[in-house]
Amino acid sequence: MPGGVGLSVWAAQLRATAGSMLVATSCGVAVGWASSAVVKLQNDKGPAPFKLTDEEASWVVSLNDIGILLGSVLSGLCFSVLGRRGTLLLCPLLLLGWAALTYSATGPRLLYAARLLSGAGMAVHFVYGNVYIAEVSVKSCRGLLSLLTSLFAMAGTLAQFCIGPYVSYWTQAWLGAVPAALALVVLLLFTVESPYYLAMRQRPHETQNALSLLRGSAATADSLKEEVREIQRTVDQQLSAGSLWAALRSPASRRAASVGVVVQATAPLFGESVVMAYAQKIFIISGSPLDDAHAAIVLYVAQATACLACTALVDRAGRRTLLSLSCLGNSIGMAALSGFLGGRGALGPGALAALQWVPLAALLLFVVSCSLGANPVPGLLLAELLPQRAKPLVAPLSMVLFSVTAFATSKSFLALGEAAGMYAPFAVFAVWNALAVLFARFCVPETKNKSLAEVHSMLSSGPQQRRGSDQQLAQCSGPATV
Repeated sequence: MPGGVGLSVWAAQLRATAGSMLVATSCGVAVGWASSAVVKLQNDKGPAPFKLTDEEASWVVSLNDIGILLGSVLSGLCFSVLGRRGTLLLCPLLLLGWAALTYSATGPRLLYAARLLSGAGMAVHFVYGNVYIAEVSVKSCRGLLSLLTSLFAMAGTLAQFCIGPYVSYWTQAWLGAVPAALALVVLLLFTVESPYYLAMRQRPHETQNALSLLRGSAATADSLKEEVREIQRTVDQQLSAGSLWAALRSPASRRAASVGVVVQATAPLFGESVVMAYAQKIFIISGSPLDDAHAAIVLYVAQATACLACTALVDRAGRRTLLSLSCLGNSIGMAALSGFLGGRGALGPGALAALQWVPLAALLLFVVSCSLGANPVPGLLLAELLPQRAKPLVAPLSMVLFSVTAFATSKSFLALGEAAGMYAPFAVFAVWNALAVLFARFCVPETKNKSLAEVHSMLSSGPQQRRGSDQQLAQCSGPATV
């Protein structure tokens, strides 16, 4: 079995995380909705409840990111009170509200409200989905389970790309409610509360019961008790630091939080969310050997395939290696697309007709590279690096910063393209990904094949006790590299 664990362990892990994976599917459906729905609302090719101007369309796309900001604050307030399971339940409820408002919208204002709800639902999953998986999984399965969650999110988006262009606006809206409803049912029936949360609440008996459900029938009573003791020691050590601010006085904790927050908060500048939200529009502008709808579908098939390949690599190659190679591929793809659009703008529309395949090839390289690291690794790293005391504040803070960055990126994408030429935003993405390669290489610690207790022990150890990749966090002075 993958990860070197038995079938009963994998069955228990998949049962516990199935709800989170269906939540990810719901988020993917919400992400993919904009690409074809905005086109429907801006052209006269089919029935639509109303029409959007370019300015209104940009708000429809970007308000989702403001919703992520609001949802980050909401989930942060609920995290320590409702627990991990209770917080995750908010996500399908918010996405069901998004689907209902989208279906019934008769003007842009209701659609704006719907997009705020979809962003809030995504934030709950983005902030705490990986935290939950990191806390309930065994160390040899953690990376793979996190990548499977990303794969389910891409499957939801791919479904929207494949179905959305060929159904009505209203059918596309209610399709978004199906995975959200399934996620709600599975979360209620099968999701187990995190043993780390139960240990923080000083409930050792419930912690052991949760672990027995998470580790399968092969786990012995002695092994469960030992893991309970290890979790309790880790939690007590982190809680003994006192307040959040006291916990972050440790240089290792500050650096761990800085790395996690920088990687997560600047992820929109990789360019993936903008590229996928405007995929059809980008192909209309740049041209492609395929029509714009089919080209967008090809992108998502390639992305999902690459994410599937990444599930075999994340616990072998490691987080840092995948992230740095991914950003390098992103930079090359964005530079190629920027160069093509800049050259065409300078030489004339017909000058590069023989190179019409370049936009599709460049975007294929970009989405494949993103799926191999830049997409799944930031959330996984944040969940692995943050101390327990810091998670209720630092995790939502990283997503607040993510949403601000994503909003600014989405809102300025078309405006920058119109002001400086469409090559300009892709050039910005190329440069940022190149800088991210350096950050990943010199500042990101390696966490593969380590339990959360081992990760925190590594971060707390002295420089003389760290070797190779683990020593690089101590040598990194902070987030200024990127």
